[in-house]
Amino acid sequence: MKIFKSIQEFNEARDGLGKLSFVPTMGNLHKGHTSLIDIAKQFENKIISSIYVNKLQFNDDNDYLCYPKTLDADIELLERHGCDYLLIPDDIILENIQRIQAPLKSTKLCGQNRPGHFDGVLTILNKFFKIINPNIVIFGKKDYQQFILVKDFIRNNNLNIQIIGGNTIREPSGLALSSRNNLLCDAEKSIASKLYEVLKDIESEKDKLNLDLINSKKHYLESFGINVDYLISCDPESFEESYEIRNKNLLIAVAAFVGKVRLIDNIKLTKL
Repeated sequence: MKIFKSIQEFNEARDGLGKLSFVPTMGNLHKGHTSLIDIAKQFENKIISSIYVNKLQFNDDNDYLCYPKTLDADIELLERHGCDYLLIPDDIILENIQRIQAPLKSTKLCGQNRPGHFDGVLTILNKFFKIINPNIVIFGKKDYQQFILVKDFIRNNNLNIQIIGGNTIREPSGLALSSRNNLLCDAEKSIASKLYEVLKDIESEKDKLNLDLINSKKHYLESFGINVDYLISCDPESFEESYEIRNKNLLIAVAAFVGKVRLIDNIKLTKL
């Protein structure tokens, strides 16, 4: 695997790299990330990943500073899974960067209590797209709102990029794999698995989907000391609250704090 440690170094080599499938990351990699590399292997393109902890998308400086960094292990994992190239830019990438304003629906779900978060996500991704010029980009659907916003951004800006979503990878308990899981103790991990348990419970009871059902599941989570940011049934494109499961597919999304760690998860419900 060829590692590029500066944008200049990458730019000098770009013309010789051919078509690229891009898997952007912030490092601290796990099986969720490598599942995206495995998706990329299905195409003839060479595979490029990036590791960059993007300060623009953090609302809390301490959260940014405490984000787990495991660069040596990340490099080894990417090499083992057949990644061809890795770009590790420094903060020069932020110089004179074009600021992107995310659309109004970015203020729903995770955007409610993280103002500017998706502006930062789209701003850095736009810069990466311009540098790397991929024709395929792959994101995990655990961050479902991010996936939809990036998909919309690519379409609305007529970028010649195919976006592909990878399914959420889970621990045996059902807990969605996340770099933040490393910040949980064993007891907290056990409690965190209740998030997926609740999503599956709602799925099994979707024939009586309504606000009362959602609220009862929220109270159930709170009984374990989980601080629920949101638990919502919504349209999977607009993120508007909806219970019309007989007419369309819906998204059940949750964000919650287990201890000091904020976790997210979601599940798609197919219409009745």
